Amino acid sequence: MLRRAPTATKPVRGFPFTRFVGDLDRKRIMLVSTAGIAPRLHQFEEPEKGYYRLDRDVRIEDLHLPNRHFNLEDVDEDLNCLFPIDALRRLVQEGVVGHTTDYHLSIYGFHLVLHQIRRSVAPLIAEEVEAADADGVVVLAGCLFCHRIAAVVQRAIEDRGIPAVGISQYPRLSLFYGVSRVLYPVGFRPGHAVGLPGHPEMHRTVLRDALELLVSATQPLTLVRKEYEGYPMIEPKWKRWWKEEKLITAEE
Repeated sequence: MLRRAPTATKPVRGFPFTRFVGDLDRKRIMLVSTAGIAPRLHQFEEPEKGYYRLDRDVRIEDLHLPNRHFNLEDVDEDLNCLFPIDALRRLVQEGVVGHTTDYHLSIYGFHLVLHQIRRSVAPLIAEEVEAADADGVVVLAGCLFCHRIAAVVQRAIEDRGIPAVGISQYPRLSLFYGVSRVLYPVGFRPGHAVGLPGHPEMHRTVLRDALELLVSATQPLTLVRKEYEGYPMIEPKWKRWWKEEKLITAEE
């Protein structure tokens, strides 16, 4: 059972929440992904503890998705859209963020048993985050089930006394699990956590907005919805069907 760290603030309305204190340009930020991103190896091996440590200097070309549970093939063109390591480095170069941690974390596996994540993997992730001396964490996910895991992990990190923010394509699900902060890029499809592949400016903008939320939130269950210019908005099938039916009725 994960115990609260002495640095953690008391739960707010029953939800773990840690305020961000200080200036972002002096802080150390970590990325945590639950999308199953793995290093490219000569022979693929699943991580023993359920997650990978990814070095701060890892190249995006040296990462891949062994398995995918969403229907976006273009993600392979640029994994920055799912794991924005280049955008984070750019924010460090610009002086927006002080430093990155020495490593980042990627949880591997399609886990349907959330109880196992809550009892075993999430506490280990929280300990790794604390050991890396992270001052703040950005949590990213891929498919629907990845978002469930992300919410549990975000809560564990927050309960350790480290502020965290999630970027979610399923904001209601994230809030259902009682996370602290959620940025919802409106219309972004699962797999496009911070935007379209090959759009570094969009990745940077979304990541910076998430970090601003990390700093500014004053209570748990804080949700920020934001639309981003340049991302194609695709209407759901039911809405397109409804419009077509309405048009046919009007013509009759």
